[in-house]
Amino acid sequence: MAAQADLVLADGQATPVNVTFYANGVKADTTGGTIATYKSREASGIAIGSKSVTVGVRESAAKADIDKRITTPVLEVISGSDGGYTPKPKVAYNLFSREQFVLPTRSSLAERKDILAFSKNLNAHAVMTNAVWNFEPVW
Repeated sequence: MAAQADLVLADGQATPVNVTFYANGVKADTTGGTIATYKSREASGIAIGSKSVTVGVRESAAKADIDKRITTPVLEVISGSDGGYTPKPKVAYNLFSREQFVLPTRSSLAERKDILAFSKNLNAHAVMTNAVWNFEPVW
């Protein structure tokens, strides 16, 4: 089992910038697995705008379930004040990504390496780029 440490992930901008997701703790879930949580620290200092990553691992005799989630909240744009009162920040919407691996315990390391490589490569493929960037379906 790996100890929790900060994650440094590049963003998707034209000139990528590394974003640090700080280790935020590991806890047991209701099924006996563990969930590791990571949070970014936003330059604005507004905690509800922090990006997060969670990695859950749940293992049974027959399989292991690995669940990865990335959440990016976007805050409402505050346009002025109301009689001297500035409203508190609030989340306008979240961008959310979830990926789950279901890995039978009898699978080989080579098979698990393949499924991870296929997933990484599909995420980098033009099919996924067009779907995510442009909402373009495959036809």
